Amino acid sequence: MKTVVDILTFRSMVSPVVLQLLFWAGIGGVIYGTYVLITLENWAWIFSITLGPLLVRVVFERAILAFRTYDRLGEIKRALSASR
Repeated sequence: MKTVVDILTFRSMVSPVVLQLLFWAGIGGVIYGTYVLITLENWAWIFSITLGPLLVRVVFERAILAFRTYDRLGEIKRALSASR
């Protein structure tokens, strides 16, 4: 119950979970796109299967990094206030 209240009062963020779901949807899109390229007998499927997941990972890691940084700063703030 407390987590629902935290989410509704914006103390807990939903965006990191949504970004993780979108990441897996992006990986699924890369796999589907690779399948389409293979069925069309296009040679670019090699780049799609190797670079696609890597690029999706880098894009979403940069977005998640902002939220993780915010969480760590909150931990530092709590630790500093507890030590006083």
